[in-house]
Amino acid sequence: MVIVMRDGRVLQGTAVQIVKGMQDIAFGVERLSLGEYVDWVVANAQRFESATLNVQGETDEAKAASLVDEMLREGLATRG
Repeated sequence: MVIVMRDGRVLQGTAVQIVKGMQDIAFGVERLSLGEYVDWVVANAQRFESATLNVQGETDEAKAASLVDEMLREGLATRG
């Protein structure tokens, strides 16, 4: 899968690889697990973008896939 973030950055791979790529370029999230990072993204999307991301899942893989789907649905990213 390939997605294009609103800032023009292109991320590709599985949902987990995409979310890890997002985490790699984010500031101050180095110590967060992947699941914690997904929760951080959801909170910041609400706070700064007024976007409600309804992320579901119990595992990191499920949460990452749900996050990517929700970002696409909300227009925070597009398919590349």
